[in-house]
Amino acid sequence: MKRLFLIAIIAVASVAAKAQSKAGIQLDSIPVVDGKYQFQEVVTVDNNITKDQLYKKAKTYFMDIFTGAQNAFQYDDAQEGKIVGKGVLIVNDYKSTFPSVAVLKWDINYNTEIICKDGKYRVRIYDIVVTKESHVAENNSRSVNYTIADLYARMANQRGPYKTLYPKVFNKMTANFKERMGIIKEYMDKNNKADYAVF
Repeated sequence: MKRLFLIAIIAVASVAAKAQSKAGIQLDSIPVVDGKYQFQEVVTVDNNITKDQLYKKAKTYFMDIFTGAQNAFQYDDAQEGKIVGKGVLIVNDYKSTFPSVAVLKWDINYNTEIICKDGKYRVRIYDIVVTKESHVAENNSRSVNYTIADLYARMANQRGPYKTLYPKVFNKMTANFKERMGIIKEYMDKNNKADYAVF
């Protein structure tokens, strides 16, 4: 009896996993750190690279990427070696549905934090929130506050072309944040020998 029960559980889990794959997205594709969805990486560099040198590289990243953004710097302390900036990302995708085209667009607010210490730094992208969602086929646009957990929950409730568009736009968002993590690392690791370590 226990064996049959176990087989039934495995079968249900397998069907659920296939359904998620069909939708084009796996649950928890964004890491959870300290109970929150966020991207985080800790990198150890050459021990001779000081906190101040790393801070200058972090500052350069923020100045280059956040140029012209009002209130981009939420926190900036050279002595502490910490910078937090607020960014905006727009992602969208479309699906042709004869005789029209459905478009889903998200305006996303997020925070980027870089903390520098002698020989290492930590970078985080966190507090990711969709603040505006536009559905062109339905001709509406609304202010919202969807967290990553909300987006995962909403995925299963989508109908029509948006059943396909939700995971596509979500995957674009995830790819964009991973790319940004890579760009930060390029700024921080110029001429550094890097490997990963516990912060």
